[in-house]
Amino acid sequence: MSKTVKEIALALNRNKRELVREKQRVRDEIKRQNIETKKVKNRFVVSDIDANKIIEVLKKKNEDNSNRNQEFDDLNELVKKWRDQSDLLKKENERLNEENRRLNSKIEKYADDFKELNDKQLQLNNQQQQLQARIIEQAKELKNSQEKLIEATQNSLKLEKKVEKVTKASLWQRITKHFD
Repeated sequence: MSKTVKEIALALNRNKRELVREKQRVRDEIKRQNIETKKVKNRFVVSDIDANKIIEVLKKKNEDNSNRNQEFDDLNELVKKWRDQSDLLKKENERLNEENRRLNSKIEKYADDFKELNDKQLQLNNQQQQLQARIIEQAKELKNSQEKLIEATQNSLKLEKKVEKVTKASLWQRITKHFD
């Protein structure tokens, strides 16, 4: 007895929606294995032995495909998990970038404040040096003034002594201007 392509396809898959696809797979397998076909009543048929070979090969391919589909589904699940994890990491990265921008902004503000304080410190140092220079100059002037005052005082004392000599001097000494 022999079987048609349709009978072999139905033996492989009972789903009529996929019958056309299964029939094409059976035809492809017949060509691949170089199986001899006979024409009976406008239908191509193969022997039962060849039909069983075709069914075994296609069932094995179906199993391999289902295993591949399972592996594919597992891989898709892994990819989905990795995408979810990647999304979480992206969000965390964005949060850290925002935190980094915020901290950099604070650092820049502190740097600006430090620069202002440093500028003010330099101004104060300059003012302090100017004041110290003025103080030294005024101290020198004060010392010079004190020396002049002491000198003037000494001269004043000398003059007072001379005046005193003149006032105590006799008439003769005043006329001759000898006061010893």
